[in-house]
Amino acid sequence: MFPGFIKSFIKTIGSSYNPDLALNNFERFTETIEDKNYLYTILYNSQETLKSLIVLFSGSQILTDTLLSDPSFFEWINNSEIINNSRSKDEFMRAYYEFSGEQYLDINTPELLRKFKKREYIRIGLRDLLDKTDFEETGRDLSCLADLSLQVAYEYAEKKIKEKYGVPYYKKNKEQLKEIEFSILGMGKLGGLELNYSSDIDLIYIYTSSNGETQETENYPDTINISSHEYFTKLAELLTKTIDEITSDGNVFRVDLNLRPEGATGPIVNSLESCEIYYQSWGRLWERQALMKARVSAGSESLGKLFFSMMEPFVYRKNIDFSAVKEITSMKEKINQNIQRKNISRRNIKLGKGGIREVEFTVQTFQLIFGGREKRVRGGNTIKALKSIYKLNFIEEIEYKKLKKAYIFLRNLENMVQISFGLQTHDLPEDRLLLGVLALKMNINGNSIEELTEKLNNEFSDHTQSVSNIFSALFKKEQDRKLGNKIRKIAEIRTLNEEVIERVFFENNKNALRFLKILRDGPKFSRINEKSVDNFYRILPKILDGCREAPMANAALENLVKFIESSKSRESFLGLFSENKNFLKLLLKIFGSSNLISDILIKQPGLIDIIEDTESIYRFKNKTNLNKEIKKNINISNNFEEKKNNLRRFKQGEELRIGIRYIIGEADIEGTLKDLSSLAETHIENAYQLALTKLSAQYPSERIIPNNFAIIGMGKIGGNEINFKSDLDLIFVYETNKDDSLFSDNVVLFYTKIYQLLHELTSQVTSSGYAYKIDSDLRPEGKSGLMVNSIKSYEEYYRVRARTWEQQSMVRARFIAGNQQTGKNFINMVNSFTYRPKLEYESIIEISRSREKIEQDLAEEATKGKNIKLGYGGLADIEFSVQILQMMHGGKNSRLRETNTLCALAQLDALGIIDHEDSKNIKKNYLFLRNLECSLRIQNISLMNHLPKEQEKLLILARFLKYSGENPIVIVRKFMNEYDQSTKEIRIFYRKTIDNLLRNAL
Repeated sequence: MFPGFIKSFIKTIGSSYNPDLALNNFERFTETIEDKNYLYTILYNSQETLKSLIVLFSGSQILTDTLLSDPSFFEWINNSEIINNSRSKDEFMRAYYEFSGEQYLDINTPELLRKFKKREYIRIGLRDLLDKTDFEETGRDLSCLADLSLQVAYEYAEKKIKEKYGVPYYKKNKEQLKEIEFSILGMGKLGGLELNYSSDIDLIYIYTSSNGETQETENYPDTINISSHEYFTKLAELLTKTIDEITSDGNVFRVDLNLRPEGATGPIVNSLESCEIYYQSWGRLWERQALMKARVSAGSESLGKLFFSMMEPFVYRKNIDFSAVKEITSMKEKINQNIQRKNISRRNIKLGKGGIREVEFTVQTFQLIFGGREKRVRGGNTIKALKSIYKLNFIEEIEYKKLKKAYIFLRNLENMVQISFGLQTHDLPEDRLLLGVLALKMNINGNSIEELTEKLNNEFSDHTQSVSNIFSALFKKEQDRKLGNKIRKIAEIRTLNEEVIERVFFENNKNALRFLKILRDGPKFSRINEKSVDNFYRILPKILDGCREAPMANAALENLVKFIESSKSRESFLGLFSENKNFLKLLLKIFGSSNLISDILIKQPGLIDIIEDTESIYRFKNKTNLNKEIKKNINISNNFEEKKNNLRRFKQGEELRIGIRYIIGEADIEGTLKDLSSLAETHIENAYQLALTKLSAQYPSERIIPNNFAIIGMGKIGGNEINFKSDLDLIFVYETNKDDSLFSDNVVLFYTKIYQLLHELTSQVTSSGYAYKIDSDLRPEGKSGLMVNSIKSYEEYYRVRARTWEQQSMVRARFIAGNQQTGKNFINMVNSFTYRPKLEYESIIEISRSREKIEQDLAEEATKGKNIKLGYGGLADIEFSVQILQMMHGGKNSRLRETNTLCALAQLDALGIIDHEDSKNIKKNYLFLRNLECSLRIQNISLMNHLPKEQEKLLILARFLKYSGENPIVIVRKFMNEYDQSTKEIRIFYRKTIDNLLRNAL
């Protein structure tokens, strides 16, 4: 054992929740580890990991048993970045995509989902036990994990059912056939993003129409035709089984479908029409309550939107609905009787007197009464709805604070009870020791078990009594009418002058006033609509708030007005903004953050649907999903020109969605670059297929069409890290075989025509711009070389004439589209050229001089300002450092043959080729510069990667990058200081790398 470890170990055990349990579980864990020296080395060197392990062993037996069943999860605990951070829905999707790898949606999906859930439960539970999170974040994490599981299970089940029965279609109003959509509605705690550790997930399955049937398609031939209802019944059953079935790995989640129409006796899945008939005819109050928490957890967002729009009159009555009080009172009395009949204890955290259910009933009462008039009180999340109810003066401040504090305490308590043994219980334990441990988990201090249990019991009693008093008062007779008098009136501002807008700090007040007046009055000589003017003044405070929070206040307002003018729907939008202020807030954030995204929306206002469907913005799309959607859009028409336009429109819509996700912080810079790269790759794949199909049709008499053609990504697309407005560096290769002799035309000519069509589909400028510019200068002989070359000609060129910079460029080469085997053969050939046994001294000198020449000749920092890519300490320093190390060591270790800069950096770190601290520092600085580059692009400030010299533009950049403060000069100085420090550290790392390589090469 390591010196000093025992002392540290005993100290950590002694301060844990339950030392005896921790020690026992630690002994069990060590028995599962073969290399105990490795284990003790980690625990000796990392107090943080030791603490995490002991906290887990002393705080949760269910999570301990999960770790013991798969000790490889220990590596998971040992990663502080993973333990310290929550995950968004997008990050869960990415994590699962990486976890499953090539097995995504294959036969092992049910097993993979169970293992992934276990791993994530350890992370979420450990964060909770370490007090690194709160109950809202925990509930959100658990709910997002459930959403991810449902989405994957849905895609898996859909794939299986389609393979057997084909694709379900229906006709609407004699239009062309439309594919029927399916949606999974999360209800209850899942709907409110409030899951706890042992929650069931309450679900309702819906689909578009029962008036349809399945058909075989090109992708799903030789299938059995069945009705759409049979199809979705089978899909729902397989989906439920994938999630709910207990296997040797347990289940993913317990599924409860009893909230669906007709409950347990009703069909497992319902069409929109059947839902509408049921709720209009037989819907009861408790079903209105249930639907208030509903949201789309997985499947079609657009179908969910239709469902909620259809349900709105049922759930939220147009007039103030005081009758709901009487019904809820009656319902609560029945629940109380049931509690007494089942002898449920008052110490039941959920159902007991003053428990969680009474807080939820209180909130839902106000939602039912006022939700028809006040949309702000709507929503499935209890804490958020409670805050809205208070803000609208429906409850007093003291009531709000007591309810909020009690709800947080009770939900935390419920989580801590359930995390101990993984049981679906809501009762406080009777055992004194267990109660004392529970008190410690609730951050209650005490010197003895007796003191701890007394404090916990007292706090529990205080909170439940407060809730009970407020709940009882709410349902007293004659109180209901008085509630209506508390509706807050919206103050109207009836003047527009500089005094009104001075708090916003517009860069140009006169311009701001001009655009506000255009928004209020409409175009010149148009008739003023009083209702629109009323709506304008109602939303004016929100407009000013949104502008004040945006990096570019004037741009936020100007772009909003330009967008509304281009849509020719001013009155409709003013009405929409009046009803949906969150939508207005999102638009102003977009318009005030990105001229690039604003321009897309102003030129194509129809793309606003993407923003209105806010749930879809929060969904991560992997390449499988993108391909599915892009094919659906392309195949709407059989006309090549229309397909070309649909392909381009899809790219613009997705680029808009990705940009919005970046602006609102839903995707970080790494995720954004990957998303943009996936979009570009998917575009090229489908453009290639369109080109091949069109060209093949021109040779109907030919028995065999050449198809040994591959598109290779280079540069940023090769590295999966393209940015907004990036060109695509592509080269085009082919192989010949004996079948090509049967093709009468010249094979090279055929493949050249493929390239030309691909260029037309991607780079040709139309009225809506172009998709991407293709740059093929990295081919042999550059601009003067052939566009399409055989693998043999590449091999000959690299063997005889290629220069060192071309060897370096091939570090990024990656197959993108076309024939996979051809692509694989090319990459194998390239690797033998790129990764040699040794990188010569002369080559290192040449690469170093090349970097110097780029900085001197192309960075233009003296005349145009700091260049974040090519200048001193820019991105090129990092890329050259990483690539030269890959070239030096990649011949011996294939793990280094990564095309992505950060992935390669991680491998260099893992193999000990670079210092761990250097790796962390360079990654931080790399992400800083890529964030900055993205900001320059998305704001249309610079495509040449130069920082602006004007202080005003630097301030906009700084604010976009979340630098804050009242003094603009201080904000800019802080931003520029960080830039200078980052580039200095990068240059030091670059020089250190080159110097070490030169020293070792001699």
